[in-house]
Amino acid sequence: MTVKEIFSNLTNHMVKGLMVHDQMIHYYLFLELEGYAKCHKYHYYEESKTYNKVVYHYFKYHNKLIEPQKIDNPNLIPQSWYQYEQKDVDINTKRSAVKSGLEEWLKWEKETEKLYKTFYKELLTLEEYNDAKLLEELLCHVTEEIAEINKYCIEKKSTDYNINAIMEEQTKKKHKYRKKLHNKCCYCD
Repeated sequence: MTVKEIFSNLTNHMVKGLMVHDQMIHYYLFLELEGYAKCHKYHYYEESKTYNKVVYHYFKYHNKLIEPQKIDNPNLIPQSWYQYEQKDVDINTKRSAVKSGLEEWLKWEKETEKLYKTFYKELLTLEEYNDAKLLEELLCHVTEEIAEINKYCIEKKSTDYNINAIMEEQTKKKHKYRKKLHNKCCYCD
């Protein structure tokens, strides 16, 4: 793989990641789980900044634009949900949706980690150490995110995805991520 191909594939994956977080925002808002939605809004914002950092890095050090690719829609929101209103969502659906949402997020981040490792190794093989350093930073970030998701999955599993506990934590999560967003970006609510 060439450096050009690596960065094209990398940014393609990053844009799809933004789509994942955007869809998860809507997914959780539909379920009236604003804390979880705010968490994904924070990750969307952070990953958008990282995407721009990667694009700028490539332009700065390679003096080229990254060629875009066709991006597949992650389609994380079940198609059946589009025929319902929020008031139609029952407790069991909400509970299983939380479990599915966490599993999908974890699956995505693990795919990301695997891809970043591949790109990192390729860049080292090509002796593109500056680019490899950037990938190493991305890899560290996604590894931390996976650890955070794993911890959260274990917590939810230990309560059997108790809907009362899930609902109670929404306010706390909403405030936590609202504060994190506000500290980074005054127009993010």
